[in-house]
Amino acid sequence: MGRMLPAGIILPFAVFWQTFDRSLVLPLVPVVAREFGTSIAAAGSAITLHALAYAILPLLWGPLSTRWGRVRVLTVSTAIGAIASLASAVAPDIVTFVIARALAGIAFAATFPAVLVYFGDTVPLGRRSAAMSNLATAAALGIAAGVLGAGAMAEWTSWRFIFGGFAVVAALLVPALATLPPAGDHRGERVRSQLASLVRNRWALWLYTLTALEGFLLIGVFNLLPVVLQQTGEGVFVSGLVTASFGVAVVVVSQLMKLVVGRTPAWLLMLAAGVTAVAAFAVMVAGVSLLAVLIGATFIGVAWALGHTTLQTWMTDAAADARALGMTFFAISLMAGASLGAAAGTMAADQHAFGSLFAISLAGAVVFGVAGTLSRARYRPAAERTPW
Repeated sequence: MGRMLPAGIILPFAVFWQTFDRSLVLPLVPVVAREFGTSIAAAGSAITLHALAYAILPLLWGPLSTRWGRVRVLTVSTAIGAIASLASAVAPDIVTFVIARALAGIAFAATFPAVLVYFGDTVPLGRRSAAMSNLATAAALGIAAGVLGAGAMAEWTSWRFIFGGFAVVAALLVPALATLPPAGDHRGERVRSQLASLVRNRWALWLYTLTALEGFLLIGVFNLLPVVLQQTGEGVFVSGLVTASFGVAVVVVSQLMKLVVGRTPAWLLMLAAGVTAVAAFAVMVAGVSLLAVLIGATFIGVAWALGHTTLQTWMTDAAADARALGMTFFAISLMAGASLGAAAGTMAADQHAFGSLFAISLAGAVVFGVAGTLSRARYRPAAERTPW
């Protein structure tokens, strides 16, 4: 199967599928909690630990990507992810379920950094923004499909079948990934030299900070929006349908970006991302309702499409001399922020304190927009860059 599918198709699908995995449990937290007779906080820890594992384990996969190559890492990690999803489907208790979800986070932590590095190795900088838009679209579709699909299926069948079906498709993806062509010879890469380069690279360190804040706001806090709606009395399907507007917004905006990205300054895209992020949380801090969450999720999707695509492209250039490890830490920063956001959201859900969560997120969105815009306006490409 892999020989019939070029990297430009199979790799975005791999990103779609690992993002789909990350989103499956979002609308299912109350359902899983009821079946296992536990609290929302206990079931929600499956989200937090998955995000935490996803954030930390690139530290393992990054060096392995250097030693094994990108393709082998993608193949092995996807196989482990399939096993973890099957374990989620047959989990007899909440502890086993949470452990299985953490294992899935460990496995799929390899996917996005490896795909980013693969495209960084094979796609020229001038064409890289379009490739990053495709990845943003794939990730958004994964989130929308996971939230909406899981919410819909939970109304008509058991959540266990959802994870079982995911495991089957993930297993079928393994041989397709295994036949991808290698992205050059990276045996000369050294983890220590890459790490030393990154420590001296102030732009890279600054981007990791911005990316962590983005992860907190646009992944971590967003992940709890289905729970917000369910605590106001909405059903699983409706909560998934409303928050799936995130994915629709990302798909539309990411594809439109291809028409303007070459003619629009990157700082302007960051400014637009900041403005829409502020608008998203301003709407929800004013009061939680079906319409407020619909608008908020849509604006978060627009902010993600504009901001994350810009940050990804920016990072592949800022860390050009240590790309494998640089993109690993990029993914770690994103998901570390996401895990903190998920933890904050879980606590807010347990205490019915979403107003405070959205107020903090609103302040964070202001910082993200201002800092991201000013620093991107100051940045120059690696070939022209002078030290700060």
